Amino acid sequence: MNKIKVAFFGTSDRSQPILECLDTNFDLVLCATKTDRIVGRHRKTEKTLVKKWGEREGIDVFEIENFKKDENGLVKALIKHGVELIVVADFGFIIGKELIDKYKNKIINIHFSLLPKYRGANPIQAAIIQGEKETGITYLLMTLDLDEGPILHQIKLDIKGNETSGELYEVLFKRAAQNLSDVVKKYLNKEIVPVEQNHEKASFYYSPSHPKSTYIYKEDARINWCESLKQIERKVRAFNPWPIAWTTLGDLEKSEKAEQMELKEGVKKDLRIKIYSAELKEGKIIPKTIQVTGKNKTKWEDFKNGYTVQAK
Repeated sequence: MNKIKVAFFGTSDRSQPILECLDTNFDLVLCATKTDRIVGRHRKTEKTLVKKWGEREGIDVFEIENFKKDENGLVKALIKHGVELIVVADFGFIIGKELIDKYKNKIINIHFSLLPKYRGANPIQAAIIQGEKETGITYLLMTLDLDEGPILHQIKLDIKGNETSGELYEVLFKRAAQNLSDVVKKYLNKEIVPVEQNHEKASFYYSPSHPKSTYIYKEDARINWCESLKQIERKVRAFNPWPIAWTTLGDLEKSEKAEQMELKEGVKKDLRIKIYSAELKEGKIIPKTIQVTGKNKTKWEDFKNGYTVQAK
C-alpha cells in the first residue's frame, strides 16, 4: 500500500520511538506539540522533544499554546499537508469538536492503561498509587468524550512494583511504537473491528487538590504522613519524574514513619524537601535521593551530615 500521510500529536519527551515508527512506516508530514516552555530556576526556554525531533528531521511542527484558540490553525495545517490519519500520544490538550468531526474515525489515540480502567491524564501514576499488578496500552479511536472511544487493540504489561512512573512510561512508549504500525495498517485494511468500551466499568484517578481534574498537581505530591508506609512509597515512585513527592523538614523530623532524626539548631523547619526515591526498611520509609529547596539533589546520608545532629 502507498504510504499514507500522517500527523503526530504529542508533548512527551519519550515520544521518539513513536515518531520514528511513523516516519519509517508512513509519510509523517506534521507534528503538533506544545509551545516552548520556561523551566528551572534559571528560567531557560526549552523545546519539547517532539519539536526538536521534527526540526532535526525536516518535518513541519505546529506549536500550540491554547488549543481552543489554535484549533482552527491546526486544522488548516492538517489540510495543507494532506493528512489522512492522526496519531495522538500523551498530548496534554483536549482535542476539540472541529478537528474530531473533520477526522472522524481517523484519529488513533494511544492511552497507557487497559481501558476503560483509568481514563484521564495520568493512568500510570494512578496504577502505581493504587498498587496495580498490571497496566497496558490501549489503541482507540478518539471521540469527544474523554478516553471513551472504541478500542482497536490492547497490550498488557506487568508492573514489577519498584518502577517510577517515568520508567514505566519509557517501557510503554517503546512497546506502543513496536506495535503501532501493525495496528494502524490492520485498521486501515479493515482487519480490525473497533470494539465499544464497557462504560459501566470506567474508572478515573482524580486529583485530591482539584477533585474534578484527572491531572496531577504539585499540591497532590505533598506526603501525607497519616497514610500507610506502602502508600507513601508508591506515591514517591508515582510522582517521579514529576511533580516529585515532597514534605517539609519539620514534618519529616516529627514523623514516626520516617527515619528518626534531629535537625540541627537554626535549620528552618518549613523548608521543603523533595524525595525522588525511597525504600521501606525496618518499618520506616528511608529516603534515598532528596533535594532541599534551593539546593542540589543529594544522597540521604549526605543530607543528614549537613542538616541533622549525628549520634556520637
